[in-house]
Amino acid sequence: MPLNLYRRPSSPIWYIRGKVQHFSVDRSAKTTDRSQAEALRAKLEADLFKRAVYGDKAVATFDEAVTLYLNADGSPDHLEPIMDRIGHRRLSDVNQALADGLARELKPNAVASTRIRQIYTPILAVMNAAAEAGLCDPIKLRKPKVGAGRTEYLTPQEAEDWLSALPPHLRRVVTFYLGTGCRATEGLSLIWKDVTLGERRAVFWDTKAGYARGADLGRRVRGQLPERATKSDAYVFRNKAGDAWHAYDAINLMLKRVRARRERQIAEGAKLPHLVPAHCHLFRHTWATWAYACTRDLTFLMSQGGWKSASMVMRYTHVATDDLAGAVLDAGWEFGGKELPRPPKRRARSRASTK
Repeated sequence: MPLNLYRRPSSPIWYIRGKVQHFSVDRSAKTTDRSQAEALRAKLEADLFKRAVYGDKAVATFDEAVTLYLNADGSPDHLEPIMDRIGHRRLSDVNQALADGLARELKPNAVASTRIRQIYTPILAVMNAAAEAGLCDPIKLRKPKVGAGRTEYLTPQEAEDWLSALPPHLRRVVTFYLGTGCRATEGLSLIWKDVTLGERRAVFWDTKAGYARGADLGRRVRGQLPERATKSDAYVFRNKAGDAWHAYDAINLMLKRVRARRERQIAEGAKLPHLVPAHCHLFRHTWATWAYACTRDLTFLMSQGGWKSASMVMRYTHVATDDLAGAVLDAGWEFGGKELPRPPKRRARSRASTK
């Protein structure tokens, strides 16, 4: 029985119904144009025939693989723009050239680490899930080489400038990032059940490292936590509309808008401090840099931040001066769940003592 087009009495939309081999279909063509609906019907019929004869690998698309991946609790971060470009493509067409072209198109001016995080890693995650389900063969993608580069972080004053510029719902999230060093997705997926009743500690169960991790909450973080919800499975952080954050890309977008608005205000004559470029991952770098400056404890940094080896956190140790530690602690940030003693201030050497 071939696939046929039909309309329902109450709708001008065309629908497709029928059966190809053992596949039954009854779905909307999502168009009122008969020629477009006919083209979709013909393609769907051909794809189903190929699937029946040659198997799923012959026709499975990236969209199908994404649905499979998300249903298995995969992360939706960065997938939307990728799906817009290649969602209709067959999995057998996803290769090195396609990924490289997509990286150039979507992230033309981005550094290698950003392209890896936002293009190559999501594509590989989806393709690996599809391969495990038998929809395609496993693939390997060469990722851009990441240079050593410098590790950026905010000074305490730059952090204060940002916090004072943010609306309350966004300030809560950024304060939590700066005070705990959690990964962006870990913070947004935190539920009240995983925050102790005294708001002294939060536990992240679904982590990149694959094991649960706790983070101590200092006074500044506790002071910015929303009112505890009555339902234990409610998300701690919500957007302006009161809904759970969809993904941390939304926060990065809002940070860009806040900074752009600040630059317009300054251009119009407002006496306000400039805001340095910021994104969610910068707040994690900032916490790690501050934490080591204040504690000089690599074990603490690894356990609280969720790094597996000391070599992964050594990049945060290079600017660990007493001056930085003093400024961080004076701003009220705490590490290890307690207030730390201030480092001694150095005395200025007199001109006579240097002779």
